[in-house]
Amino acid sequence: MAVVTLFMSDRDTSRTFTSKKEADEYDKMLELAEAVSHFIENKIEGLSEQQVEEIGLVFARNKDLLAQAIKGKADVLFATTDDTADTEG
Repeated sequence: MAVVTLFMSDRDTSRTFTSKKEADEYDKMLELAEAVSHFIENKIEGLSEQQVEEIGLVFARNKDLLAQAIKGKADVLFATTDDTADTEG
């Protein structure tokens, strides 16, 4: 019988990973999502808590794509499809 080491996310204990690096990356993504959610919540009135959380997660999951757009390559956002932009958990 093989022994498998699993690593648990600090911020989402329902998620386990086979490497510490993956767990740490997931935790960093959730931290960014929380920060973006906080920022959006303070800047835009009328959004529900769920909408704010979803926006934060979409931004965090697509941070590299958004970074390209912010650096002057806005067309990358028009070129994305549901296949290339990660919008689900």
